[in-house]
Amino acid sequence: MKRHILMVVGMAYFGLPILAAAPNFSGSWVKDNSKSDPVPNPLMLRETPQARGGGGGGRGGQGGRGGGPMPMVVSQESNSLQVTEPQGGMRKYMLDGKPHSTAMETGVQKAAVTASWQGDMLVVSSTEPYGGMPGNVTAHIKEVWSLSPDGNTLTIATTRTIPAVEKTYKEVYTKK
Repeated sequence: MKRHILMVVGMAYFGLPILAAAPNFSGSWVKDNSKSDPVPNPLMLRETPQARGGGGGGRGGQGGRGGGPMPMVVSQESNSLQVTEPQGGMRKYMLDGKPHSTAMETGVQKAAVTASWQGDMLVVSSTEPYGGMPGNVTAHIKEVWSLSPDGNTLTIATTRTIPAVEKTYKEVYTKK
C-alpha cells in the first residue's frame, strides 16, 4: 500500500498529470457567422431538444433590442451544463454519461439525451421520435463541443441524422 501511495505522490511531484480537468464552457458566447456553417433548413430536419429556442433552426444569431448580436449563455457545474439561448430557450444536460429523458416541444413525446466527456470534448447525443407519431422514425443528433486552447472560441459540430438524410454543420462562438 505504501508503495502505491509513493508512486502516486511521485507522479504528481514530477509533473505527470493524474487526471485532466474537463474544460469549462461557462460564459457568454456570441456566434461568429463568418466562421460558422449555415444551419440546415428546419423543414429538412426539424428542430430537436438541443436546438430548441435557437430561432430559425439554429443557435445564436442576431437580433433583439439594440441590434447587436445576442449571446448564448452557458453555466457549467461539475455535473451539469445549462444553456440559455439568445431568444430565451433553455436546455440542461447532466454530464454523467447516462441517458436522460427530455420533453420535446409538443410536450407529448420525449427524447433520450446523453452528455459525456470524450477527452477534452463534450459529446451530447439525443435520440428522438421523428415524423409526427410516436414510433414512426428515429432522429439522431450528435453535438461535439470543444474549446480553443486559449478558451476564447467555442466550436459546436452538429450532425443530425434521420433515415436517408444526414446534415453536418459547425457553429463557432467567441467569448464575450
